[in-house]
Amino acid sequence: MGGSETSPMTNGRMFARILGASLKERRSRVSIAFFSIMIGAAVITALSCVYFDISTKMSRELRAYGANLFIGPKAESAARVLDARDVAEALSLLPPKNLIGASPYLYGVVRLDLGSAVLAGVDFAGLRRLSPYWQVDGRWIVVDFDGRSCMIGKALAKKMELKAGDAVTVTKSETGFHRKLVIKGVVETGQAEDERIFVNLALAGEILGQPGKVNHAMASVVSEGIDIDAVAAGVGARVAAVDARPIRRISYSEGRILEKIKGLMALIALIVLMVTTLCVMTTLIAIVAERTREIGLMKAIGADDRGIAVQFLSEALVISLAGIAAGLVAGFGLAQVLGQAVFGSAISFRAAALPATVVLSLLASVIAVALPLKLAVRVVPAQVLKED
Repeated sequence: MGGSETSPMTNGRMFARILGASLKERRSRVSIAFFSIMIGAAVITALSCVYFDISTKMSRELRAYGANLFIGPKAESAARVLDARDVAEALSLLPPKNLIGASPYLYGVVRLDLGSAVLAGVDFAGLRRLSPYWQVDGRWIVVDFDGRSCMIGKALAKKMELKAGDAVTVTKSETGFHRKLVIKGVVETGQAEDERIFVNLALAGEILGQPGKVNHAMASVVSEGIDIDAVAAGVGARVAAVDARPIRRISYSEGRILEKIKGLMALIALIVLMVTTLCVMTTLIAIVAERTREIGLMKAIGADDRGIAVQFLSEALVISLAGIAAGLVAGFGLAQVLGQAVFGSAISFRAAALPATVVLSLLASVIAVALPLKLAVRVVPAQVLKED
């Protein structure tokens, strides 16, 4: 009697052969289901990678449009200037990995050849990183100890009939300063800076008679991964003379932009999942229709609904897992294309994208297989085999 029984291993091999033969026989429809799942998984993988990386990318992209942190005198002190060393200490407390750029500012009114103008003393290296959107005709000043050069706003240059390479006389009667400075670059910002003349901070202190002093500083800080309010509060607590605070309008706008982009990506992922589900469902329904007589025959020789369901689900699972695996690879490649096209940099692989893709793709597959499976187990042998 023992010889008539089949072992679990034999049953498993037989089941695998039947499964392989079934998939191979209908490879055209199986290919449609496979590619549908692969494309859906690829899009979800790409969007997931971008979704989890977008906060950092967008935060850095938005930092190209100006400062989001202000450092100035304490409101209660009534002081209009700060010691430059206090400002330098405050800037040193900002997270180095998150700091894009920063510059102190010292302002005053000076006399030029054809009238008065606002002079701004800045750190040119920090200002260039802080305001990369500035358009410069000529070139930036690259050394902080250059006491013979300046940059000038476009509107002021037009008013004074000046251009890059010209010399302009800067006079401050209160301090006795009188010197010709060479214009290295004419800047266009579309803001108040177009009406100003810029020199390095040390030269501004000499011109205005306030060496070692600044009015305030501006910084551009990537807010991803940190609480910028807590950072500002920490700076104010550590450096008694300064008050650090985020520029609310910019911080709020950044948050709203990120929320809208993430919401749009989630909506796209949902639409892709729905399309994938419908495509796989219609393909599986067609497969069931093709196999109606086969299913009827299997039931006639003793297969029960559970056996039919297990075989059908196994085929769907193999197709789904193969499609998901291919989609993960293709999706990460698609994420790199999106990263280069939108941000000009690679998208990092995020571990959270893996379970997100697998779970969502399997969920779409389960929904897609539900109706075809129901049709398969409802096949009545007597009806489909009556002609045989």
